[in-house]
This record gives sequence, structure tokens and C-alpha cells, in this order.
Amino acid sequence: MEDFSKLGFLKSGSISEGFVVRIGENIPLESLRIGDFIVIEGKIYKFFGIVDDLKILSGSDEIFFDPPVSEIEKLAVKGNIVFSEAQISPYIMVDNSSHNVHSIKTMPEHFSIARQAQEEDLELIFKRQAKIPFYIGSPLTMKEKIHVDLEKLCMRNNGIFGITGSGKTMLAKIIFSGMIKNNIASLLIFDMHNEYGRFAKGEGVITPALKTFFTNKVKVFDVSTKNKDADEYIRIPLKYIEPEDLSLISSALYYSEKSGETAFIVAKKKGRNWLKYLFSLQEKSEEEITEEAQVLGVNGASLSALSRHTTQLRRLTFLEDTEEESGIDAILSYLRNGVSVVVQFSEEYANSPLAYFLVSNVISRRIHKRYESLTEDEREKRRIIIVIEEAHKFLSTDLREGNIFGIIAREMRKFNVTLFIIDQRPSGIDPEVLSQVGTRFTLQLLDDSDIDAVFQGVGGGARLKKILRSIEPQQALLFGYAVPMPVAMRVRSFDEEFFREISESKEDPSEGIKDLYG
Repeated sequence: MEDFSKLGFLKSGSISEGFVVRIGENIPLESLRIGDFIVIEGKIYKFFGIVDDLKILSGSDEIFFDPPVSEIEKLAVKGNIVFSEAQISPYIMVDNSSHNVHSIKTMPEHFSIARQAQEEDLELIFKRQAKIPFYIGSPLTMKEKIHVDLEKLCMRNNGIFGITGSGKTMLAKIIFSGMIKNNIASLLIFDMHNEYGRFAKGEGVITPALKTFFTNKVKVFDVSTKNKDADEYIRIPLKYIEPEDLSLISSALYYSEKSGETAFIVAKKKGRNWLKYLFSLQEKSEEEITEEAQVLGVNGASLSALSRHTTQLRRLTFLEDTEEESGIDAILSYLRNGVSVVVQFSEEYANSPLAYFLVSNVISRRIHKRYESLTEDEREKRRIIIVIEEAHKFLSTDLREGNIFGIIAREMRKFNVTLFIIDQRPSGIDPEVLSQVGTRFTLQLLDDSDIDAVFQGVGGGARLKKILRSIEPQQALLFGYAVPMPVAMRVRSFDEEFFREISESKEDPSEGIKDLYG
């Protein structure tokens, strides 16, 4: 096979607008694609960039009046009259002597050789620079490995974005497995579709998940006692529920802004028993509720409506009028002791937005309160990463005020608590929160508003959009704090090789996989 690694030479360009490479006449243009890694060899530095555009040009239009027909005729004019160019976006430069990595501050001279990146280039950039390198995928047209720095990934908020079917869940499992394997953070995963616990079931196939790989490092909780695979079950005392928790689920409860205001007044007057009090009103007549409203100083109709709206909460069997410790206290204890927790929603709570939003909100709010009260030494003991799916429903601009997830994204990094959001509609997320996302794993997106949202506040976003538009399922554009430069990649396979590599189970992984697949 012919080697096309040497592409051509630097023709022109600038630091701000990128480099233009004249492609060698022996290089088939179709061997290049948007997102390819390119290295330009300077005298002092190597310059690393990405192809963001390809062009075919001609020195004269006269050739097209009588275009060449045979291959020999085409070769005769190629490189002289007709030629090809690649637009390269440069991102970093590496000192040829020290191998230190720098942002682009200068540029190479005319005729500097441009070539495709090789294995040693990728290892230098993505692996040697990382404190805890973790293999996550390969460049789109290469077999070599791309590594992400898990240490940096755990230090800031992160996000996985992509349409349904693009591969978000598989990518998330790979990343979370790396974090748990390297013991650098405790994960609290609110698992809306039960895909991260012991097994994941979908389209007639059962695949292993985090509990299968890390028997002693992962605990599975469920709000439904019918899930016999769960290690423990969640019971939430009514006294743990605050009016702010209901604000997030107001649409599911069908109550208005006025009802929300009434809830805050009731909570102020009745204290931690406010929700129990609202439940009791459901047994009273309208006349009795009107009398209660006068005592509280609220509108009778609003109090009655609020009581009716909370009827759905009364049907949630995991909400209990108890003084005993709840599953939440056990979750907090596990997280602080280095055990990751997957919270699932099975059986009667499968696909229940009300249960998912309420439970995730209540638990996250208590983590926020607990960690705010810790000393600096206590906070340093363990990082916690809170994972939420359908993030746009938690983090919309409409829910900005008092939103615990927005608070965590903006303020909790100093307490070693960060957010990992997974979402198919990033345009629905508050831009202020998106600006706090340090590393973005962006899979296939089709809506222009979602694409624009992903690159909000990102330097060079216009160039990266071209690459993202070429992304296919199981591919991702990775950029941000945990990698030295953007990279378009094929996500590594979530297969038996990965299972054996990552698993800490005492059982033979191959036997476990045979059992799973029958």
C-alpha cells in the first residue's frame, strides 16, 4: 500500500485564520477527510492541527474548455494547472527539543512539510501529557489510540451530547469505567433508563454494566423494591422534601407559579412537616381548607390547588413519613468512602420523569448542603461526580433560580463536587451552565441550534462546526480541558476486549460474558 503520510507543504496562512497546505500531486484527495490530524514540521516546533476544509483549484480556466480525458493527460496537468489545498486549523505546537506543549504563538515558514500524524505524535500529545491517560477511541482515519486525561476530566464539569442512537450511553459507560477503575472519583449516576447498574437491556441484547465490572466499587440503589438486582432501596422521609424540589417538577405536578409561591409560605409556617400537612388537606373539605388558608395568610383557592397537585407525590411509595435514616444517608456514606452509586428507576417508576427529577434533585441538594459544611481537608478526601441524563429538563433557563444542578455546576467545583451531563438537546440548557462545562464529548447532532449551543463560548467554534457536521454514529468530537487539542474520533468498542481489560470481577470475564449473551 502506498504511503500517503506526507501530504505536501505549507503554502500560506496565519495564526488567526489557519494554515493552507498545498497537497502533493501524488496524494489522492479522497484519502483526506475533514477532522484528520495533520503535523507541520517547523525548524523549532512541530505544529499540530486538524483539516477543516478541502479545496480543488486551478491556475487557469482555459483547461476546462478542453478538459483532459485520459489518465496520462490528467497527470500532466495535475500539480501545475490544477491542484488541491487543505485548510488546517492549528491548535498546539511542540518544542522539537524539550517536547513541551504550547498554544500556538508562532507559525512555520513557507514550504514546511505537512504530513499526517503518526502513532508517536498521538502518544506524545494525548498520552504523555496526561497524568492518568485512558484510551477512549481512535482518529477517524487511523487505528492509533486517543487518550483522555482522567485526572483533568474529574476536575471540572463535563458533558456528552448527541442525538438518540448516536452512542451516548456506550461512551458514558466507557468513561465511567475508566474513572472507577483508576479510583479517582466517586460517581453518583441517576440512571433514568437502567443502563449503568448491573446489566443493560435493549433491543433484545443484554450487556454488562458498571456493577458487573466493579463488584465492590459500585452499589445499585432503586426506588422500587421490585428490582431484586438492587443492593439497597431508597426511602425518602417527607421532611427531606423542600419547596425548591417541587419547583423542578412543577410541570409534572401541573401546578402554577402561584402554587409554588404558596408552597414556600406553607413551608415557612409549618417547617419540615409542610408536605405532610399538604397531604392531610386532601382529606378536608373546601371550607376547612379556606379556614386553614386564613391562618396561614394565603389564598384559599391556591392552597387547595397546591394540595391537589401534590396528590401525585402521595402515590410515590418511596416517600415515607418516617424519622429513620433514609437510603440517601447510605448513598452519601458510600460516596465519601470511594464507592460509586447508581440510582435506578425500575418497574412502576420506569420512564417516570416525576420520580427521576424528584429523587435526583433531593439527593443532589443534600450532597450540596453536606459538602458545604465540610472542612477543606474533608472535601479533599474524595471527589464526587453527579451524573444526570435529560439534562436540558433540569438546567433550562426557566429553572435557573434556585436550581441545585445549576448551583453545583457554577459553585461546587471548589468543594470537589462536579456535574456530568448527558443530553440530546444542548440548546435547551442554560448557556451559563454550558459555559461551565470543561470537556465536551459531542456525538452526532443534527439541529443547528444544538450545534450552536455546544460551541457557545468556545474559541474556534466556527471551524469545529464543520467537523461536527461530518460526525456519524459512534463517532465524537472531543474538545476541552481534558485534552490538549480537539480531536474527531471513533469511540472505542464496548466489547469483550474492553470488558476483560476493565473488569475487576473475581469471576472469569469471558465466562460472565458468555452467560450474558447466552
